[in-house]
Amino acid sequence: MTTQPTLEMHGPDHLVASLPYLLGFQPCESLVVVWTKGGRLLLTQRVDLPAEDDQVDLTEFANVLVRPLRDHDPDEVVLVVIEDVNDLPTASARAVGDSHGEQRVPSEPGALLRSELIDAVTSAVTEMDVFVRDALYISRGRFRSYLCVDDCCPVNGRIVDPVIANSVAASFAVRGVSALPSRADLVSVLEPDPIGVARIEPLIIDREQELDDALGSGGCEAVEAWRDEQVDHLASLICGGEDLSDADTVAVLVGLCDVRVRDTLLWHLNSANDRYGCLDRLLIALRLAPNGYVAPIATCAALVAWLLGDGARASIAIDRALSDDPEYSLAVLVGMSISVGLPPAAWKEVMGQLTVEACRARPLAKQEGPPAA
Repeated sequence: MTTQPTLEMHGPDHLVASLPYLLGFQPCESLVVVWTKGGRLLLTQRVDLPAEDDQVDLTEFANVLVRPLRDHDPDEVVLVVIEDVNDLPTASARAVGDSHGEQRVPSEPGALLRSELIDAVTSAVTEMDVFVRDALYISRGRFRSYLCVDDCCPVNGRIVDPVIANSVAASFAVRGVSALPSRADLVSVLEPDPIGVARIEPLIIDREQELDDALGSGGCEAVEAWRDEQVDHLASLICGGEDLSDADTVAVLVGLCDVRVRDTLLWHLNSANDRYGCLDRLLIALRLAPNGYVAPIATCAALVAWLLGDGARASIAIDRALSDDPEYSLAVLVGMSISVGLPPAAWKEVMGQLTVEACRARPLAKQEGPPAA
């Protein structure tokens, strides 16, 4: 898909059921801010809940949180506080705290925890002329609204309608999106596959030797021809519908080490029709990347994940990139953009102002030697 998904806003059940899929994992002890524009998802922010003491200035906390969105014109927002257990309801999860008489949510109207935090964020959002669609408190699988009036929510909170939970799960499954139990589980999915890395590494050495033999004295013309070939080949591999073979993976890992190949591929990925499929193939290649080849593929995977609104996978991929090469400039830039809460529209706007020729950046004068790493 090339546009941000429409977020179901038929009621709080849809939103609560969607949160694990929007984040990629089931959150706990979190403040989640869901920003929309024209009915479409703009950004899902998740931050740890601030400490409940006088040392935290909630007004400053809220202003820092919302500041990156000021230039991107969101029109609605939903605020969600998630306490303690990371068990938001999904289609396959049993609702916790549903036994008769078990009370998980404060019973007094207006007594919901973290109300001062919600007030501070609401004030910051309102100053941006953004409408607060709802503000929810979730604990142990039950939710209530901070905006509830006239006892519209049971004092004990309520669970998501199972029919809605199944419907939401199915809609994300069609797009290939799943929710893992925790962020730690999400990290493990992106960790290296030791057996696969050991299998791929000698193939990369052989491929690099072939390139040295073919291009070592070929001059600028040969290098530029190789780049053109690699851009077309990698675009067909990543944007195509087939699984990557070992030879394909080697081509991707080696090709992306060339900055001009990488940047031109990113231009194509910015308008790819099936970004979910592209991300799957990039992540598979990432898990097989030996040391020294991780940063380019991880950064490309992070950018595609970010474009899909999957900030969790994007952040983890950037961590892998910077672990491989702490000075990899594109990873540093993307990591900073994600950490301050910029929406993926920021990257789209930058790439939308560039032509494929600008990304390809052919040299004006002759240059000798192999492709730049």
